[in-house]
Amino acid sequence: MQYKVKSQLYADVEAQLKGSKQILDDCTWSSCAAAVSWASGYTVDYTAAQGVAAFEKATGRKDKQGVSDAGGSLAEAVKTIAVLGGKARYAKSWADAVAAAKGGAALMVWVQQPIGYPDVKISAWHDRWKKWWTKTNPAHLKAGYGHMTSAAWCEDHGWQWACPTRDEKVAAEKYGVPVTEEQLKQIANSKVKAGKLAADYKALLIVTHPGKVAAPAPVVAPVVAQVAPTINVEAPRKHVEVPKVESGTKTPSELDSAVKALEKVDWASIGAKGLALAGDAAEAAKKEKTIMGKIGAWLKYIADNSKIDEMLLDAVRTFLTVSISVALGLGIPLLDINGGDFRTIVSAGLASALQIVVKALDPNSTEYGIQKKK
Repeated sequence: MQYKVKSQLYADVEAQLKGSKQILDDCTWSSCAAAVSWASGYTVDYTAAQGVAAFEKATGRKDKQGVSDAGGSLAEAVKTIAVLGGKARYAKSWADAVAAAKGGAALMVWVQQPIGYPDVKISAWHDRWKKWWTKTNPAHLKAGYGHMTSAAWCEDHGWQWACPTRDEKVAAEKYGVPVTEEQLKQIANSKVKAGKLAADYKALLIVTHPGKVAAPAPVVAPVVAQVAPTINVEAPRKHVEVPKVESGTKTPSELDSAVKALEKVDWASIGAKGLALAGDAAEAAKKEKTIMGKIGAWLKYIADNSKIDEMLLDAVRTFLTVSISVALGLGIPLLDINGGDFRTIVSAGLASALQIVVKALDPNSTEYGIQKKK
């Protein structure tokens, strides 16, 4: 399924016709409409204008087109998404966001566009913005602009990232741009590079909708007048809600894929590294006098000098998050799970957790692994 762009360029058609007087500040509400529509499996399919209307209802603020007055925060996005019938929560980690997206959720992605971006096509509007500021004030181009985008994942198309400055009425910009996970992470990291956030996942909201239980293979641009456009988005504020994951789960194939990936691991190399690390840990534990002291020192050395603990923590967290989310999404009572339900839920959790393990065992991975911390 392709991710539909909800273009802020059409949040108000009348304003679009005003030409030089228009100011584009509806990125948050357009992205809310796109994210909730995807998360519902398009059982609802909102327009950008409906996103703006939901924002006004949620916040009590009015959006006057042609005036820079509707820049929004992630906290306001949470409220707006609720009005649209969805639910939103902050990601607890990058792995948490990936697991949710692979369960069918959409992601709101707060950015400082285009700082540190990979080489991906954003929109024709953005190309004109870049050309304008290259001539007018290169410093403004370097600083980028606060902006709200959205993204999702599916088996057929992989990761798709949607900037709401894309023109949904133009065939080439109707859907999100195909990106890799690493490219999406670079985009989310733009706020970190701009000094606005401490970590990429803090720029993410996870968006779900009760109208759909998604498949885990995972989870918007105009004839512009000759004036510099403005896009404003406020900084996020703390808000956490319990997630709901989506349906149609294909856990057996996901689990099979993860197991097959484990079969390709260079276990001889991994074993050698593991033995070397264990030997160093044993050496460090020699100074301890008691058995418990030696065990504690050995474990502390492993935790301090490798990334195994991060891998285990993320794998367990992902397993629990996906398993509980799938159970809730399928309407299965957690205290009354039968055999068939149990296999479905555990398969979903294992598939997601094993993806973390596979990544950790990749010799090219720097996020996890047996290699020493730097």
